[in-house]
Amino acid sequence: MRKRRAALLHGTDGGPNELRWQGWLARQFQESGYDVYFPQLPDSHTPNLKTYDQFLKNSGWDFSDSVLIGHSSGATTTLHLLQQDWFPHVRAVVLVGTFLNERLLSAASWYGQGQFDDLFVEEFDVINIKSKADAFYFVHGDNDPYCDYDEAKVLCAKLGGLFITMPGGGHIAKTANIAQLPGLVKRLKADEILN
Repeated sequence: MRKRRAALLHGTDGGPNELRWQGWLARQFQESGYDVYFPQLPDSHTPNLKTYDQFLKNSGWDFSDSVLIGHSSGATTTLHLLQQDWFPHVRAVVLVGTFLNERLLSAASWYGQGQFDDLFVEEFDVINIKSKADAFYFVHGDNDPYCDYDEAKVLCAKLGGLFITMPGGGHIAKTANIAQLPGLVKRLKADEILN
């Protein structure tokens, strides 16, 4: 029997130890027998899809038939990876606080003009993305200040995914102080992705 695998991709200025829910979710996968890959993505203040693509391609990690989890710009990276010829089919994709464009960022104190120029370099090919995964799960705060809730719902519907709303969850980042994603884990268990 092949070892089950999951990979977590953090967001802008993030890292493997940044958000409490990420460590908690990684433990849920480990306790279900998964090997978990949670790399520090290079230069994450200015996410660059080409840099991330090469970094992950050369990581030595086997992404085939895995569960791929991305938060914020890590969700954008996940969608990008699924469009690449080299990237294999995966079992499931979890997108948390899905970052689809910069439209809501103008008021963010941390946002710099041009910061995401190398993140949004291509349109999302929904047909191609959908063909690369068996299941899609979206987790989104209904008051996310950076990533549009309704746009995430539309993409989820196009991908035939399951949308989980976190009331008052914001961007599901440090300021929201979210330690767990029990609604997601409950669904992953119901769908036999987790034990």
